[in-house]
Amino acid sequence: MTMMLFRRAQDTDLSAIHHLAEQSGIGITTLPKDLELLRKRLDWSASSFNKAINYPENEYYLFVLENCADGKVVGTSAIEAATGHDSPFYSYKILKHTRICHSLDVRIDYEVLNLVNDNQSRSEICTLFLDPAHRHNSNGLLLSSARFLFMANQPARFSPIIIAEIRGICDEQGQSPFWDAVGSHFFNMSFAQADQLTLATNKQFISDLMPRNPVYIKLLPPAAQEAIGKPHHSAIPALNILLREGYRYNNYIDIFDAGPTLEAPRDQIRTIAASQVMTVKNIIDEVSSKNYILANTKLDFRATVSQAVFNEHQHSCILSKETAHLLKVKRGDNLRIAMAFG
Repeated sequence: MTMMLFRRAQDTDLSAIHHLAEQSGIGITTLPKDLELLRKRLDWSASSFNKAINYPENEYYLFVLENCADGKVVGTSAIEAATGHDSPFYSYKILKHTRICHSLDVRIDYEVLNLVNDNQSRSEICTLFLDPAHRHNSNGLLLSSARFLFMANQPARFSPIIIAEIRGICDEQGQSPFWDAVGSHFFNMSFAQADQLTLATNKQFISDLMPRNPVYIKLLPPAAQEAIGKPHHSAIPALNILLREGYRYNNYIDIFDAGPTLEAPRDQIRTIAASQVMTVKNIIDEVSSKNYILANTKLDFRATVSQAVFNEHQHSCILSKETAHLLKVKRGDNLRIAMAFG
């Protein structure tokens, strides 16, 4: 099996990330198709990695997945350290209400959408996209879950709660039933235009134009109601990975496409909680064992799926030369192992 390398993104990855963005369709807000916006994201990421951090602020960490057989970048994912640092981070919260008329013996249960900033300043995993030709083996799992090993290595850089906004329902033409029923009436633009403006501006237009009054779900068209809290079909594999990690839907949705927001306490995320730090005791030609997600503990973060033999009592492990070279570790270095992998 070809080895895959998960690593921090570099300036030289710009063209490859842009190619991935062009394949991603509409709705992945943090993966713009604009080359200059992507360049700014790469610069933002580079400065974030180079900062000394005591607590999360306005940082963004961008990663890529590289096919080691040909050096091709086939996926990307990221972490935003504190959402809404420069502008409000909006969500719709689903609230349930009940009205009872005893004289008529009538009870009415209904739900409303309230515009809130409840997820402000939480860390968010984002920007996940994997080339469709590489959606096999453990590539999607590595691209998603390796980020948690970086968090485990660098907890001061992230908030105690980690959220994920899952891409909501829209078609290939960029038509979103929820946007058509709600947002389009207030923004006077298409879903694709609003999605692009979210990344290209400071989001002030949302604050200026978004209605503050609750939205009564029963008054929306059936297609819009059905879209609330539902993932885009292409996001279902990523959603399932997060559910296995311990994420749960928290009754918040995206204000544009109504995709679900998931959350989990950082230290209870399965990959983080089950990971262990081992010392590299020896490096040999080949290792025969189970596969794990293995990562170095450096800011120049690198992770892969490979085999390792370890001694839990001594907190030590043995790697193959190929794996050690890929992760840039040597004897005596630390290695973080996702023990719950698979």
